[in-house]
Amino acid sequence: MLEYLTQALAGLKAHELASTWADVSGFLIAIFGFGATLVGVRKSKNAALAAQQAAQATRDSIRLLETIVDFSTAIAVLEDIKRAHRETGISSTLPERYATIRKQLIVLKASHVKLSDDQLAVIQNAVANLSTMEDHIEKALANKSVFPVTKFNFIISRDIDKLVDVLTALKTDQEVRNGAEQT
Repeated sequence: MLEYLTQALAGLKAHELASTWADVSGFLIAIFGFGATLVGVRKSKNAALAAQQAAQATRDSIRLLETIVDFSTAIAVLEDIKRAHRETGISSTLPERYATIRKQLIVLKASHVKLSDDQLAVIQNAVANLSTMEDHIEKALANKSVFPVTKFNFIISRDIDKLVDVLTALKTDQEVRNGAEQT
């Protein structure tokens, strides 16, 4: 073995690559050090990717939670509109309330939370219904006529039920994500 190392050093000297064992050992240390550096860089890169994925998952979770809160608020506002229909009938504040809830639903539809086509259709249908009802209320206010409270509350109740289904699906998704994050 010693003879093999002596021949190797002689070969390195002949090619002017090393003149002493110190040169050889320095070269080997540099090679192994470079390899260890590459391994460290790879581990750092993997850790950075994992941190980036965790940050994205947190952003998605927050976005989903905000969407859940917005859906809950929209449903509560629709319930308030139904109550206002029953208590006051037609009033000049109703068109504003309809416009506000329509805008909120449009924002929900455009949110960055992935909603299915059916869920998007539920939101779009509610927006269309609210727009039509707002138009009827505006006309009734202008003509000082009555409007069909029972029919409007039925339509709003149906839209609320469908929005509650979407809300329930979003909450289930949130619970599944929270369960996956804990494991």
